[in-house]
Amino acid sequence: MARRKGRQPRPLAERFWEKVDKRGPDECWPWVGSIDTRGYGSIGADGGKPLLRAHRVAYELCVGPIPPGLVVCHTCDTRHCVNPIHLFVATQRENVLDMVRKGRRQWPAGERHPKAKLRAEDVIAIRNDTRPPRLIRAEYGIGKTTLHQIKRRETWRCLP
Repeated sequence: MARRKGRQPRPLAERFWEKVDKRGPDECWPWVGSIDTRGYGSIGADGGKPLLRAHRVAYELCVGPIPPGLVVCHTCDTRHCVNPIHLFVATQRENVLDMVRKGRRQWPAGERHPKAKLRAEDVIAIRNDTRPPRLIRAEYGIGKTTLHQIKRRETWRCLP
C-alpha cells in the first residue's frame, strides 16, 4: 500500500478544541479561530467538506446530534461562544421569537438601512408621482415590486 505524502488530516475534535478559549464553566467560551461575516465561528469539516459553524460543532461534540429541522441557539446571545452549557436546540421560529423577546431584533429603517437605495425625500416624491410606473422606475433605478410596495406604503412605513 502506498504511503501518502504531506500532513495527515487531524480529527475535527482535536482541531476544534485548540481554537476555544475555555474559561469558567458558566462563562462564554470564545471561539478564537476563523469568524464568518455574521460573527459566528467557523471550522473546516473533515474530508474537505464545507465550513461548519463552531457552535454547532460544539453542540454535537458535547451533547449529541442536532435533530433534523432544528437550529442551535445561544442563551448568552454571543455568536462566537461555543460553551455547550450556553447552547440549546430550537426551531427557527422559536429562535426568532427568542430574539424578539430579548429585544435583539432592531433593524435600521429607512435611509439607515445598509441596503437602502433611496432617500426619504425620494420616497415621498415617488408616492406623489403620477407618471407611468416605468418612468418612475427608470428615474430612481428601482424594480416593479419596490415601486408598488412604496406606493402601497408596505415599505418605508416610517414616513408619513
